[in-house]
Amino acid sequence: IYLLCGLVVVAIMSSFVALVAVPSVKRTAVKVAKEDLFENLYSFPEGAVITAKNGFGDNKDNSLLYVKSALQNNADCIEVDLCFDEDGTPYIASQDDEITANTMPLEYLVSYIADAVKSTGRQYHINLHLTDASNIQLAGEIISRYEMEDHCFFTGININQASYIRKNCNISFYIDYDIDKSKSSDPEYASRIINELSMSGAVGINCKADAFSELMMNMLKENWLKISFYDVETELEIIEALSFSPNQIITESPQAVRSILTEWNANAPSSDIIPS
Repeated sequence: IYLLCGLVVVAIMSSFVALVAVPSVKRTAVKVAKEDLFENLYSFPEGAVITAKNGFGDNKDNSLLYVKSALQNNADCIEVDLCFDEDGTPYIASQDDEITANTMPLEYLVSYIADAVKSTGRQYHINLHLTDASNIQLAGEIISRYEMEDHCFFTGININQASYIRKNCNISFYIDYDIDKSKSSDPEYASRIINELSMSGAVGINCKADAFSELMMNMLKENWLKISFYDVETELEIIEALSFSPNQIITESPQAVRSILTEWNANAPSSDIIPS
């Protein structure tokens, strides 16, 4: 009995130590990652955006409550789904069978963000994740009507859809890529992606940061192509993403991204200092 009790106590103590140790290890990892990032010159590109992931703040995806919450929490950009009803009218929904009398039309959202830009002076953006492109021309016309071409862009597009989007709409777009992490540092593999992007007419790539590489970053920037990362959530993921100087970070934690950027800007070595 005493032996059994002793084993139980040891097990409980081990679990307690593990619970205490894991957060401590995470904090240490974040601290080290920040220090490594802050050793570099501050390089968040001009015009880059922090995008609040669709449904941010436990709000319903594609809802006006989500949009308002995202803007109130210091996001530069909102991410919404775009599809079309049977008449070709664009709506903010993931598929046409979700469209109801309460679904937000694209025109309402564009006008709402256009008003926010004018009233606040902030350069808010809309990331329109395409789930359907059946009447993409009308979507482009609505965006142009409100002079929001520089504030809107598409994601959710694969390389095979690029020519259709380019021919039928004047709004910029990223190509979504599922990068093979084992090949991301292979110059031949990276060159193939760069060539596809350049020929597609896309402004850049939308992918996960954990499969990215410094080689790909350099090659994309050499070819004037932008970098967008999605599913960036934890502090470590944010720091990793920022190390690649992205033009967009899609995250559930826009305030955390902003906080790390502020720290980095304050702690980065000055570009005016010339090493002796």
